[in-house]
Amino acid sequence: MLLLLACSSPAPEQAENSVPVPERVAEKSVAPVGSIGGAPILPDPVVLGAISGEAVDAGVAAQMEAINLCYENARSANAGLAGKVLVRFSIAQDGSVSRTSISSTTLWDPPTEECVSAQVAQATFPALQSGRVAIVTYPFVFPAG
Repeated sequence: MLLLLACSSPAPEQAENSVPVPERVAEKSVAPVGSIGGAPILPDPVVLGAISGEAVDAGVAAQMEAINLCYENARSANAGLAGKVLVRFSIAQDGSVSRTSISSTTLWDPPTEECVSAQVAQATFPALQSGRVAIVTYPFVFPAG
């Protein structure tokens, strides 16, 4: 079975020479979103498997304080640190995270990316409704100062 996903959304109108601003940022109360040049790199998490997007958001939200701490600790050494990170992870049948990897990044700070990935690995989710694994690609944006 071949499954292709494509997401596209129109870019908001911007004045010439303006700096694009992502619609949402990594906060405890808002699902994080990444963008490059104003165009979303992934506007929402992509979930392949028998688990709801809401359950994925809740599991990640429980780790957001630790994820944001990864970024804040790195910013103490590099005040200009900013970028987007896509974390790809597998959820096992029991709801545990069985594997994580960095799918894409513009942060270019491996220790911070590894910390974010390690925190995502600590997330817990409900047991899968069916199947043995769910694959998730989750966007995080870490804004400048």
